[in-house]
Amino acid sequence: MPVQSVTPCPPLTEQSCTDLLARFAAVPDPRRPRGIRHQVQTILAIAAAAVVGGARSFAAIGEWATDAPQWVLAVLVARQDHMHGHLVAPHEATLRRTIQAFDAELLDAVISWWLAEQCATGSRATLPAVAADGKTVRGAWRPDGTQVHLLSAISHDAGVVLAQREIAAKTNEIPELAPLLAELDLAGVVVTADALHTQRATAEHLVGDRGAHYVLTVKGNQPTLFAACQRALSGPASAFAPEHIGTDRGHGRTEQRTTRTAPVTAKCAISFPHAAQVFRVRRDVGGLDGQRTRKEIAYSHHQPGRRASRRRTAGRLHPRPLADREPTALGTRRHLRRGPIPGPHRLRATGDGQPAQPRHQRPAPERSHQHRLRHTLDRPRPSKITANPRHHVTLPRSW
Repeated sequence: MPVQSVTPCPPLTEQSCTDLLARFAAVPDPRRPRGIRHQVQTILAIAAAAVVGGARSFAAIGEWATDAPQWVLAVLVARQDHMHGHLVAPHEATLRRTIQAFDAELLDAVISWWLAEQCATGSRATLPAVAADGKTVRGAWRPDGTQVHLLSAISHDAGVVLAQREIAAKTNEIPELAPLLAELDLAGVVVTADALHTQRATAEHLVGDRGAHYVLTVKGNQPTLFAACQRALSGPASAFAPEHIGTDRGHGRTEQRTTRTAPVTAKCAISFPHAAQVFRVRRDVGGLDGQRTRKEIAYSHHQPGRRASRRRTAGRLHPRPLADREPTALGTRRHLRRGPIPGPHRLRATGDGQPAQPRHQRPAPERSHQHRLRHTLDRPRPSKITANPRHHVTLPRSW
């Protein structure tokens, strides 16, 4: 079943758009000062509005900017053409070159900070939660043929990305989790992650260094911990606290989730840093008639911990201001997707799904010029029409 947002983001207002333009204006412009016609906040705002409208390439962003009405360009602070008396949008080449010159990590920080402010709500009964998960970007390839993999921190309540980091080709998500969460205030925040991040160093960092809580999935990559969780949660239902049962119906199936919890005690033999409770989620899936056809069981453990001593403002997640960040060079940037590769008929993909390489280039078919000469020789030459009245020329009939 798809996870739905519990607290959706409020609708955008004029004040929120003005705040976003102000944040874009604070981003350093990588272009030379001479010859600049379009402001940096205009270029970034047009790109953001086009992506929200469905654009997935620089060509699509340029077409969206060209077709944008005047009132939209006025909101996005487009340049005024005093000779013709109307607003002018940047060209697709200007958008592409300028966006590629920006520091991708800095733009991620600016947009994530703005999203966190927009989705922030008042005081809530439950603690805010952040999910750390990595995904491979479809259609984004590095020059060496590997795909771009991003590790993101997403809020549970609103479902927006609060931080994002690219994973290098020769590493994985485990060492990149701490730098990803470094810009977020995690005091009293529950951090959830998959079984890949069920590591002792990760638990020590979240609880000891950042003052957060964690909920980590336990699978076969930790065999000793997995066996201990199984033993702690095995037995009749009467030996545990009342189980929580939730049901869902949709997409042609029914699901029933049963959650069983148990405290971590000395006899459980669970030696994981700061672990306080383990729980098991059993998912029974069946048809719309209620007959169960599939069963899945997942184990996890979490650390409720102590509430952070420092005060939080309305229970929100606040990234640190840009002034407190370390300076980032503008040379490093992420490879962005540019849409379809020119000339797809020239390249063919390999069998293992890797991108086409120059060695896979299909040679052009060898064409001989004899076929033209042959047709020319075999074709009867038209006779020369003279002024003899016996020669008649038939013209095509008019339509």
